[in-house]
Amino acid sequence: MVILSVTGYAQDSSSVKQHTPVKTIWDIPHKTRYEKWMWIHRSITFQILKEHPVNFDTAYITSFYKRLVITLPVSVRFLNFSLKDQQSGNKLTFSPNLRYDLGISVTSRWASFIFNTGVKLYTADAENKGQTKYQDYQLNLYGRRITTDMFVQYYSGFYIKNSQSYAHYVDDKPYSVRTDVNAIHIGATSYYIVNHRKFSYRNSFAFVEQQKKSAGSFLTGVYYSYFETNGSPSLVTSPFRSSFDTLSFIRSGHTHNLGLNLGLIYTFVFFKKCYATASLVQGIGVQQMNYERDDNSTYRQLAVGAGQLNGRLALGYDNGRYFIGSMAMLDYFLFRGKTNATFDYSFGKFMAYIGYRFSVLNPEHKLLHRLNLVDY
Repeated sequence: MVILSVTGYAQDSSSVKQHTPVKTIWDIPHKTRYEKWMWIHRSITFQILKEHPVNFDTAYITSFYKRLVITLPVSVRFLNFSLKDQQSGNKLTFSPNLRYDLGISVTSRWASFIFNTGVKLYTADAENKGQTKYQDYQLNLYGRRITTDMFVQYYSGFYIKNSQSYAHYVDDKPYSVRTDVNAIHIGATSYYIVNHRKFSYRNSFAFVEQQKKSAGSFLTGVYYSYFETNGSPSLVTSPFRSSFDTLSFIRSGHTHNLGLNLGLIYTFVFFKKCYATASLVQGIGVQQMNYERDDNSTYRQLAVGAGQLNGRLALGYDNGRYFIGSMAMLDYFLFRGKTNATFDYSFGKFMAYIGYRFSVLNPEHKLLHRLNLVDY
């Protein structure tokens, strides 16, 4: 997974002698064919390296965007959904068997990369919950004013979490395992940070800044989500079919959700180097639902009033060089229709991490000099 780092305008307390002999990109040599070819790369390098005026309150925020940040995260990701029968009020909750993975995150002013090491630290009760195969990519762009989260998730293999709440379920195992059920989620959420001069979103979620004083901000933005699921011959199978109306015997279905959101985020700084961050954002919009039942009948509905709830929590310690902490992110989409059946679904991740910031300005400059991108 690749996470691009949007650095914005900031300054770092580190310093290195600057050797850029030009004032604008048009002063970069661009007469010969070679110079014209290199001008493209040199211009990009120039824009990244040049100093920008500080556009945040340095009494509240310290920037480390010129540092190389190495983080070791242990994370778990998930995609859950429920099928609810509006006639009876019954529902089936499908959950994946969670797995904890070890990764490596490398962040600099250029970009941030999270590598999956392939080390699986823990898988919960595979005998009773089955095996879940998944591809889960979460792209986060944290800018000074705007943050954007994008998701692409594919999960195969679920267990029905509330199996034992139905009297007809008499299996020896606590859960009904559905290896045939698949789910896909693609989505994006973007926020505008109103108090971007005093509040840093990147303190708790990107580690290239540090919140020095407690501060918060209103968040406002937009979201889009596409969710698709299927099961053979139906998502509702024995012994649960007797508890559901035939209109809920869905073989495959998908939904589109689009709306606006508004919320609040706040970081509380204590003992100077410790922080706790909490965020709650409510979204409301429209939902387009389409599904096919196991008798080949279809259903379509466009409805207003679908909701999205986004929550984030973070707790950590940061002394400028190294940091340690944890974070949790959850997005929940829900719709309460009056007829037929509906899908509610949620996704997110939990991560615990430890990291260190390295000063790399001198090695960085030497590398750029060897590549002929500076000192031309």
